[in-house]
Amino acid sequence: MEHTLKRTLAVSATALALLTGGGLLAGCGSDSSASGTTATAADTTAQASNGVEKLSGQEIVTKSQAAANSASSVTVAGSVAMSGDKVGLDLTLGDKGTTGNITLNGMTIQIRVVDGTTYVKLDPKDLAKVVAANASGAVADQIQSVVGDKWLKIPADPSNAQLAAVGQFGDKNGLIKQLLTPQGDVTVAGTGDVNGTPVVNLDSSKGTGTLSVQTVGEPYPVRIAGAKGSNSGHIDFSNWNGPVDVTAPTNILDISALG
Repeated sequence: MEHTLKRTLAVSATALALLTGGGLLAGCGSDSSASGTTATAADTTAQASNGVEKLSGQEIVTKSQAAANSASSVTVAGSVAMSGDKVGLDLTLGDKGTTGNITLNGMTIQIRVVDGTTYVKLDPKDLAKVVAANASGAVADQIQSVVGDKWLKIPADPSNAQLAAVGQFGDKNGLIKQLLTPQGDVTVAGTGDVNGTPVVNLDSSKGTGTLSVQTVGEPYPVRIAGAKGSNSGHIDFSNWNGPVDVTAPTNILDISALG
């Protein structure tokens, strides 16, 4: 049973690989729909220009990474598609906790990270779908009855690398580092606005996508967008330094205790 549940949770590791395997602008694509909330523009009307649009592409990336790491929290929301898989993120990530949803091909994985401990929860119907692909109906029913509506607690040091990857979704600085680390060179591609926020755009040297960084206040990343066609779509960053209200679930099942 433990092996089957690990395979179930591995889908979120797959989603993480789609987002981070190639780093920033490395060819991730998307459909046009977002996964949950839509990022809203920051209140930038009274903020002074930060001047990043005058820097080189790599200098802008470095400053944006530093600003993002210094923030106490951020909301990351959007959807991407790659190799036939559709992945959506709707996460509020903080230094002390994370909460939100990950979707993969229509399946929703809820995640909470509290005091370094990661909890995940799948809708019973989604869990049954995944289990049914790898086990007999009787085994699927057994797993369903044991797990039910419980949250699954991921061990602090899981022996399975795929389980370890799940927790990376809740690591604010780790996820931002992955998303904002370019593969290849980036070049400044002019200015514009995203959701009403003035930005400078950086294009991948491989033509796979664009990073938009705000040009007022702190140089936070605002959007990662794929190129048009098969690599279209975006992930938005918003609500920097907003409150993060997350508590550990009470109805939990420690996956390491399953036999």
